[in-house]
Amino acid sequence: MTTEQLRRQLTAIEPSEETYQGIGPEDTDPLAELIRQDEDWIAARAVHALARIDSERANEVIVGVCDDPRREVRAAVAVAARRMRPASSDRVLQRLVDDEDAAVRKFAVQAVTSRTGEDVVRRVRDAARNDADPRVRDVAARAVEDAKT
Repeated sequence: MTTEQLRRQLTAIEPSEETYQGIGPEDTDPLAELIRQDEDWIAARAVHALARIDSERANEVIVGVCDDPRREVRAAVAVAARRMRPASSDRVLQRLVDDEDAAVRKFAVQAVTSRTGEDVVRRVRDAARNDADPRVRDVAARAVEDAKT
């Protein structure tokens, strides 16, 4: 699809799995272009679309926007980590578990699974004890328990 076709598909008012239907590896570059554009919400949806593509290139695009200045994009990256290949997911979570924004940190710790590397789990364990936001501490404590199973 072209960038404009993808934009139209991703603009559903209430996104669902159908919103991302038919998007594949060949759409990685147009989705990356959507992330670079100004609209935060469309960039976040492009991240979610990329997370549904099981390819190294799609994972690399997501990892590449971990430091995006837009909170919405970083939050989408944190949520996307759950769908990514384990090594790429760990790279994302290593950066976002310590994000400046509590909402992004919360989404990052929620993305921890039994596939998550020990370094990330250790950082989430630290967040469960020391994060400035009590909601992040609570979510981190549950995530550490979930990572054990």
